[in-house]
Amino acid sequence: LKMLSIIKPTSFDFIKLRKVAVLFSVVAIVASCGFAVVKGVRNPSSVLGVDFTGGSVMTFSFKEKVDVEQVRSMLTDAGVKEAFIQYQGDMENLGKDRYLEIKVASSSEGERMLSEIIVDALNADNAGAMFKLIQEGDVGAQVGAELKNDAIISIVLALLGMIIYLSWRFEFGFAAGAIVALIHDVLFTVGVFILFSRQISLPVIAALLTVVGYSVNDTIVIFDRIREDLRVERGKTFKDICNLSINQTLSRTLLTTFTTLITVVMLLVFGGGAIYDFALVLCIGMIVGVYSTIFIATPMVLSWHHGRTPTFAIKRK
Repeated sequence: LKMLSIIKPTSFDFIKLRKVAVLFSVVAIVASCGFAVVKGVRNPSSVLGVDFTGGSVMTFSFKEKVDVEQVRSMLTDAGVKEAFIQYQGDMENLGKDRYLEIKVASSSEGERMLSEIIVDALNADNAGAMFKLIQEGDVGAQVGAELKNDAIISIVLALLGMIIYLSWRFEFGFAAGAIVALIHDVLFTVGVFILFSRQISLPVIAALLTVVGYSVNDTIVIFDRIREDLRVERGKTFKDICNLSINQTLSRTLLTTFTTLITVVMLLVFGGGAIYDFALVLCIGMIVGVYSTIFIATPMVLSWHHGRTPTFAIKRK
């Protein structure tokens, strides 16, 4: 069966819009990230999750399991917001849920301890669950700082690996265009994510790395088509080749992103609070990734070469 061709062959001049796109991106990134920085300086815990700012980690035993969203609702009603909640199992019990782990930012509620407030909230409407605090610890500032450093290092190493691969696969000008687009995607996604009043946590970092991988995959598809068109399209300028390649891969880019977004949106709508942030970052990042693949990555390659045909293509001629 033939693949349904929803988008017919196009001939849009995407490169012509590169200056407008760059201006839009700069304004959006500066505004959103500036807002995030100001918000973070005033109240770090409003931008960074417990993993990075420090807080309390509590483990509870139970007799009957209560749905995670119900637990979250009970904690919110008790004044405990932005809690990270997950059930954990052990190998002795074949991975079945045996404990409930809750991470929250440290706070004071009068003279009552935070753990007491959480225990009362958990058992208020679920007497049969019999939640009992069995372990309590703190995520200190030092641990949070190490996690922040590790998160930054993981993203930087991923970008360096891509620079090396793309420089070898194409040439450095293509790698520079891809990396600029990826940095654009990360900053744009983080800025918009924080505008939704969400916190950056370890799952969010994982989602950002996923966005980086997905975005560079789309970018490489266009770069490959540019290289092929440089071989077969004679007499055209490098700008014309870039426009042609973007148009030729447009249907693939949009259809692939749309079908993947269906899954991500389902996670966002039905996944619940436990993976909401992860799904939200993916949703924002994939949309931004399509935009940057078309309007940032390829125009940056064109600018790097000052509109001239890349050296590797001239050698092949």
